[in-house]
Amino acid sequence: MYERSMKVSVFPTLLTLIVAAAIGYLSYDMAHKDSDPNALLVGVGTFLSIAITLGCVLGLNIKNGRMSVNLKVSSIVTFIVLVITNLCYAGFGVSMPYYVIVLTLLIIVHLWLVWILSRMDV
Repeated sequence: MYERSMKVSVFPTLLTLIVAAAIGYLSYDMAHKDSDPNALLVGVGTFLSIAITLGCVLGLNIKNGRMSVNLKVSSIVTFIVLVITNLCYAGFGVSMPYYVIVLTLLIIVHLWLVWILSRMDV
């Protein structure tokens, strides 16, 4: 019988959502101060990207210790890249199509890595 190898922890996931909301509001506020008409999109994009990556760091646990460490390290690296990218876009006000494309590609690559790491554990 197949046994689940990946578990989601509830309390750390809730903490992740709170942290993601705070960083999302920070980027919204930074973009809103520059009178960026897309400040809400930047705030929501930041929230989603931070929630996904930080959720993988704090909320997911893989039974295999080595794969769990690999998942957490790759998620932390992606988290740092996404925080820097989102705050740069919020602060400097770069074009929204570029923001959406870069953010989407970074999230897709991260989720792809998480999926590969979770499948290697089976």
